[in-house]
Amino acid sequence: MRTNGQIITKAATTTSHDTSALNYKQVNKFMEMAYESTAFLKGIRHETRKSSQGTIDKIGVTGRNLRGKVEDKEATNTKTPSFPQVPYSVTPAVLPFEITEEFIRQTERVRGQNAEQIILKHMTLNYGDNMQDIGFNGDTATPNTNPDYDFLKLNDGWLKLAKTKGNFIDWATITPAEKLGIFFELERAVPTRHRAAGQFKYFMHPNTFSERLQRLAEKDTSASIQLQITGGVKKINSYDVEEIAHMPEGAVIFTYQPNFVMVNTYDMQIRKTTEGKEAIYADKRFYAIHSDFDPIFEEPAAVSYVEGVEF
Repeated sequence: MRTNGQIITKAATTTSHDTSALNYKQVNKFMEMAYESTAFLKGIRHETRKSSQGTIDKIGVTGRNLRGKVEDKEATNTKTPSFPQVPYSVTPAVLPFEITEEFIRQTERVRGQNAEQIILKHMTLNYGDNMQDIGFNGDTATPNTNPDYDFLKLNDGWLKLAKTKGNFIDWATITPAEKLGIFFELERAVPTRHRAAGQFKYFMHPNTFSERLQRLAEKDTSASIQLQITGGVKKINSYDVEEIAHMPEGAVIFTYQPNFVMVNTYDMQIRKTTEGKEAIYADKRFYAIHSDFDPIFEEPAAVSYVEGVEF
């Protein structure tokens, strides 16, 4: 049975004269390999759709709907499910790269390894890392003076969505007492009915969690604090902590991990060419991963967010 990497390598054998669209199986394998590149991406929800625009459908039944039963009387409180929809609109993106033929020949000759397959694997991992980065930090309002403008402008990420559509807590305006208990504030900011939607976590930069532990250690030398410092427990207020290197320091999201959704379509291509004047003169192979994406929250009301936290 072929590995994901072998399937992706085979899918990337297209040239300028070949059809380059991956079939559904190859798209799924590529996305599986990319999303397995980080611990966070493994736990989020992935949606692959045929259309570049549409909605993610949900289903729900709420309210106090039980009534007393009366013999020979028809119930009059008949309820129907609701079908809320979350819109998505994917943004096309491309990840180009190249390999010299000399490097391929030397790797095969000296190490007996397939350099193309190895580099394709690492480019797939880089694609996954980029998806997580843009998934959090994307902002279509990024000023063109930002050195990462071309990357960040692609789409609005989870941080911006949490601030504009979730339950945002403004660190600059809350009281000192609320700042001291910010993690309790984040928990209470999510309506109670949504807290049963999944296993909630705090998502933050590793340094943010480290700074909190340092402040606790300066005030408390108990065994429970020492256990956290040594890595035995990574929790706050009984909730797990997920460290995200792509989040800015001082930012904290409180939600359940499958609430993060990344939408892609099957309209994905991995193109390769060894033809053309530049390829011949430079003795290179040129590649491009063409894809699309849209980071959304399944339930924005089940998200609370604060930025600029200081301990």
